[in-house]
Amino acid sequence: MDLHFVTASFPFDEVVGNGRRSIGTEVPTPAKWAASTALISRFAWTTARLSIGWPPVLKYRGRMTSETPAPEDLESVLAQTAQVEVPDGGRLDRTEQVRRENAVAAKYWSGVQVRIILTFLVFSICWGGVVYLGATASISLWLCLLLNSVLASTFYMPLHEAAHRNIWGRVNRGRRIEDVIGILCSIPTGIEFTSHRAGHMRHHAFTNDPRRDPDHFTEGRLRELPLKFYGMTMLYSFLPLFALVKPIRVLLPSVLRNRLESREGSKSEGLAQMRFWLLSTAVLLACIFTGNGLVALCVWWLPARIQLGWLMFIFAWYPHHPATETSRYLHTRVAVFRGSGIAIRGHDYHAIHHLFPRVPHYRLKAVWNELSEDLVKQGVRAEGRALAATGPVVW
Repeated sequence: MDLHFVTASFPFDEVVGNGRRSIGTEVPTPAKWAASTALISRFAWTTARLSIGWPPVLKYRGRMTSETPAPEDLESVLAQTAQVEVPDGGRLDRTEQVRRENAVAAKYWSGVQVRIILTFLVFSICWGGVVYLGATASISLWLCLLLNSVLASTFYMPLHEAAHRNIWGRVNRGRRIEDVIGILCSIPTGIEFTSHRAGHMRHHAFTNDPRRDPDHFTEGRLRELPLKFYGMTMLYSFLPLFALVKPIRVLLPSVLRNRLESREGSKSEGLAQMRFWLLSTAVLLACIFTGNGLVALCVWWLPARIQLGWLMFIFAWYPHHPATETSRYLHTRVAVFRGSGIAIRGHDYHAIHHLFPRVPHYRLKAVWNELSEDLVKQGVRAEGRALAATGPVVW
């Protein structure tokens, strides 16, 4: 999870004599710098208290990291789970079925994925270019907000592939670079990489489990998603406040109040999220107190929030809807509509990703084309324009 602090200090205009000046662009005084330092210190103190497990409501309860598989072990975990799902008499058949499927998928997973690296570099240049153009007032901040909201969403795919350790494929040497790519993607997306990797592995291991799948809160009717997006934005932005002042949690949707009370994970994940939140907050506050608050909001902070809303819809809600099944062939779907390949970057074949998480996103369709007939017989939902589809996309 990415943790941020939203400040209410927008650069409103103020009447000064016969003219107008922008509060957000005035030269900061020593008093403002002192106030900024005090505010950041206050949040640092709050972060430190939360990081050591205080208050008790943020202590992690339930199942811990022993149930968080490493990316390289995930397929083995899924294969074992697939055996448990069937009666004893059918386990040998299920084992053979999974073995055949994995043998096909292995053809689509190999060495370093240059395409993902190039995608990351190209969009980094584009995103950074928009930041520069906005900071130098070369283009309007409204245009920056629009452009970087779109560009920020493109960084989730390299972050996601780095979380699965798919960028380096079967190559072990130099894998640190893969993690660096994932960490750098945290800047435009606002998603802390290391804790996201752990949470995403639990999502794969316990898909649609209401208690253990960290993404399950998005399930439900589509019209409920905006309220959940509001809640996530509030929670990420004011996390210490919601943690320390329990009565104000009534401002959150009930599903997120429960998430705050009983969230699973490890202490290291919590520490990573808090460090990321503190750093993001410090950067945003520094921009505001140096007169660059509106620029930072339009080129970075707001685009990260907007892309989170898109991410909740297109990567969390859409591929798993209605998110009521937990078994291997039923918990996700293949749901293709016109333009979905561009919109979802290959995850319109999301069922393939859950079956074979080491396959890069741009090869999921090819795996489906080879296995679709067998997988539909096993119960995989194929909808819309997908090969072997049995009905329209269910919304």
